[in-house]
Amino acid sequence: MYRSMNLKGFVLILAVMLVIFLVFHLTMKSAVDEKAEKAQLLKIQKTKLEEEFKNLNNELNIIGTDDYIMTSAVRDYAYVQKDAIRFEYTNPEALYAYTEEELQILMDEMNN
Repeated sequence: MYRSMNLKGFVLILAVMLVIFLVFHLTMKSAVDEKAEKAQLLKIQKTKLEEEFKNLNNELNIIGTDDYIMTSAVRDYAYVQKDAIRFEYTNPEALYAYTEEELQILMDEMNN
């Protein structure tokens, strides 16, 4: 004997299956969106790290050269080459056209 299912039972089973499907679908969609966002952040981080690697690699290539050694000796250790003239300023403000106060007054006048 064949048993027939009434329409209410069939609709109820379909509704339960639809709810289960939607729950799994939304869960998976949120997980996929989260993974996509994380992938985008990792791409940005990778780009930054590649740029930093390139800069460090360029710096590493420059470090061993004579020009770099001479420049760092002059800059960091105040090295003066033979027959070179060294200038030391006891009043570095004299190199500028205006003092900080005069420059501020000038900027205020220009803004008004």
